[in-house]
Amino acid sequence: WVVGGKKYGGGDFENRRYLMDDGNILVCESTFHPNEEGREKARVTWRFLREGAVYGDAAVEFPNIFDVFGSEEEKKKKTKTKEGDSGASSSSEPRMIVGDILDDATTSEEANELDGTSKLDIEAEIERESWVPPSGERWAIAAPGVDLSGKWKLIITEKFKEEYDEFLKSLGQPLIVRGAAVVLIGNTREETTQTDGGRTLYIKGINAKGVWERTLASSGSDYDTAMTPNADGSYDHVSVPIVTADSEHVMAQSWWESDGTVHVSRTLGVKKYGGGSFESRRYLDPKNGDVYICDSTFHPNDALEGRERSHLRWKFIREGKSYYVGE
Repeated sequence: WVVGGKKYGGGDFENRRYLMDDGNILVCESTFHPNEEGREKARVTWRFLREGAVYGDAAVEFPNIFDVFGSEEEKKKKTKTKEGDSGASSSSEPRMIVGDILDDATTSEEANELDGTSKLDIEAEIERESWVPPSGERWAIAAPGVDLSGKWKLIITEKFKEEYDEFLKSLGQPLIVRGAAVVLIGNTREETTQTDGGRTLYIKGINAKGVWERTLASSGSDYDTAMTPNADGSYDHVSVPIVTADSEHVMAQSWWESDGTVHVSRTLGVKKYGGGSFESRRYLDPKNGDVYICDSTFHPNDALEGRERSHLRWKFIREGKSYYVGE
């Protein structure tokens, strides 16, 4: 028994190991006992063949977890046998060939030769298959396989330059400032490092003005905690101090939305641009994992007086990759 686990919603793992087939097969029956009332246990049976042993020349009964006997041909054979078909062989056919389930038995030496990428892919697939998502709409962690880490270069198009100019204009920037900014925007890059399951996201912005670094700490529902909204719909997220690109000292809150695929952050207490807060939604393009998107929105304090929000979509390509933007 492994007790006190917090992953998969919290619970205990029970493992029962024993030998069969004259000691050539090791069986491990794993059961997850969830803490949550009413939730069913999760079970799986693992079977391992002893190195050097050969299996398949004797009939062996296995539980139904490996459903390898359900073909119509097998059913017909069984029916003919029951009816006393004289053409049927009197000898018992092997119930299962190990090759039907294990394409080949990997030795420990062969396993050591697997490259790191293959091992990571296998571990990631296991994590995805056994994933039990946190409750609620705002999470402290990312979903399995979601990683915003990378080095990124801004994708520049004429359309983006026009949108960037409108964005700056809506923030109250004069023509001379906007013109210079549009010319220099092509040098923009970002480096991102996601750690601790998505709880921490380090961002390093590089542009003509210099380098802007900040570390965002996500809060929300986790394996053993659940975050729910207050009566007024607000949330009590953890706030961390950061410095904005305009050198303002503000507080930032972060969390994951859309089932752990979109990282959301808000900077509170911004005084520039008439005062307000910036919201950023970061995610990878669902059609191209080498494209990183950041939707930026400025929420002005005087929105109730009729001022509209300012919005801009930034798109970055992973360094070393190419992206077709058309004519």
